[in-house]
Amino acid sequence: MRFSGAFRQRVAEAWLEIRENLGRSSLQALGIMVGVASVLGGFSISDSNQRRSDERWRKLGGIERLNVQPAAAMRDGSVTALQRANLGLRNADAADGEALNSKAVHATSVQRFARARLRSPNADQERQVSGIGGDFLPLNGYEVEQGRAFSMTELASGAPVCLLGAEAASVFFPSGDAVGQTMRLGDFPVVVVGVFRELVFRWRDGEPNAMAWRNRIVAVPSALVAARMQGDRYERVDRMTFKIPELNLMEGFARDLASLLKANHRQQDDVRIDDIAARMRKRQSQGQVYNLIFMLSGILSLVGGGMVNVNIQLASLSERVREVGVRMAIGASGLEVFKAFMTEAVLLTSLGSLAGLVLGIGFSKGICMFLDIPLFLAPGSFFAAFFVASAFGVVFALFPAWKASRLSPMEALRYE
Repeated sequence: MRFSGAFRQRVAEAWLEIRENLGRSSLQALGIMVGVASVLGGFSISDSNQRRSDERWRKLGGIERLNVQPAAAMRDGSVTALQRANLGLRNADAADGEALNSKAVHATSVQRFARARLRSPNADQERQVSGIGGDFLPLNGYEVEQGRAFSMTELASGAPVCLLGAEAASVFFPSGDAVGQTMRLGDFPVVVVGVFRELVFRWRDGEPNAMAWRNRIVAVPSALVAARMQGDRYERVDRMTFKIPELNLMEGFARDLASLLKANHRQQDDVRIDDIAARMRKRQSQGQVYNLIFMLSGILSLVGGGMVNVNIQLASLSERVREVGVRMAIGASGLEVFKAFMTEAVLLTSLGSLAGLVLGIGFSKGICMFLDIPLFLAPGSFFAAFFVASAFGVVFALFPAWKASRLSPMEALRYE
């Protein structure tokens, strides 16, 4: 209770000193405000951009995916007979990959591309057709808005059914009644069983939809592409995707998968494995560099403000020498004088930091409005900015407080 009462008294005296010398206190707090605002503003802009990037990847199906695609395996500019026999991926590779670590792999999908002429009563166009299999829809962020998805029987048998993206449905069936309609895919008919929900993502307001190309999709079972469009008895695919939620297992699984596929393909390195999570980690590490730059710029501002604070506090001390002498003459120890000066510095630093946080939020809001991106403020940015400012405020207050505590009472009382 005694400690609490003494602390409250020091805070009250510090607050009174700040109010009585408002101009001097404002100058001391200015450097802290600018430093905190620059740190918070930099972090907030970086966090907002990262948030937008994460949102884009969520719309694409998430980052916990491993994509495998064929690679052009060349020797002296030409494909060898062995490479020609093994070039590409097969449905069997996807099954083998899933069995490699069934606990780590939560979903698998395959994709096969082809070009064909599509005809309906309203349009006649040549487009890319995506043959899909497995868990393609959730792995790639597609949701069925009208109708239904493919059944397991339709996927396995290569049934003549199709799913249309929002843009494709509006082109071939502009009246909005695509589900249940028949259209021709090359030289055979297919029935539209569903329409995907439109995918929309814009980096900035007013920009074109970055997901527009995904709304053009025309999806059919991959077995249909292999049997009716390409006559491929080997059931080759153009892409395999594995979903591995535990990202710490991704690197090991990718290494094991590469060894498995090389063994399946007669020791030919004819595939390319794309670890999306690793790519995102690389981008995040680059983002950390910008965060460090923002932090250093804020620290430089705090250092400049701290040096100004030291000079102001030393000048203030010269005006308060007699006050310190009176305190010591009536029994105050050097430690109590030190605590009084430090309490004033900490209180001033806290007030300046809070004002800097408000200024930083306004600065971040203005920049994000200029860039047309939503503002995201991570709680960690607030704590980092406040902690750094408080630490610098305390460090730069040590010397003036120590000097005040070392004054001689007799010399202080005689000081003019």
